[in-house]
Amino acid sequence: MHDTLVTRAFNLAAELHAGQTRKASLVPNTPYLGHLMEVAGIVMSSGAPEVAVAAALLHDAIEDQGAETRVLIQEQLGDEVLRLVEECTEPGTGGPTKAPWRERKEGYLQQIHTASSYALLIKCADKLHNARDLRKQVWFEGTRAYAAFSTGKDDKLWFYNAFVQAAHQRLSTLQSQQPSEPLLQSITYLLHDLQSVLQDLAHTPPSP
Repeated sequence: MHDTLVTRAFNLAAELHAGQTRKASLVPNTPYLGHLMEVAGIVMSSGAPEVAVAAALLHDAIEDQGAETRVLIQEQLGDEVLRLVEECTEPGTGGPTKAPWRERKEGYLQQIHTASSYALLIKCADKLHNARDLRKQVWFEGTRAYAAFSTGKDDKLWFYNAFVQAAHQRLSTLQSQQPSEPLLQSITYLLHDLQSVLQDLAHTPPSP
């Protein structure tokens, strides 16, 4: 395989997230790398350049593996990929302890108001894949699916809906600044898909 930026990003993601599994999955011990590949696939199919695809593969690296991964990303993939990964990193993470859930999520929502188009695309792809996975699990398990998370259904839906609202606001600003940017249309489609998934989650019947 050719030594492309995306190939190097995939190899680094596989190394950094080795042994990590998804919090909630229908299949126990699902490798976390699968989520990163799904997000990168959405970003790639949206027509984004390889720098955005590479950042998508590493969007959780600093958050999950620590601040020291910044050096690895910069050395192996360059400043632009590192900048995008930092844009996608949730505030209050990357250290020995994480800030409280609500504080982290409110900080993340604030980040969206200054997100670049590539970072906004990655964020939307990430949330869409997470929501799709959650919908699949809820389909089989009902509200018991939320037990694997640090918060319940109401808080989850609050965050997703607040994300959609903030992303739409940022998208509107970016469209006024970059009216001919085709990636912004892709973001519109992703947000539409995410809203559809959230409607399904909002009407989940209680667990039997």
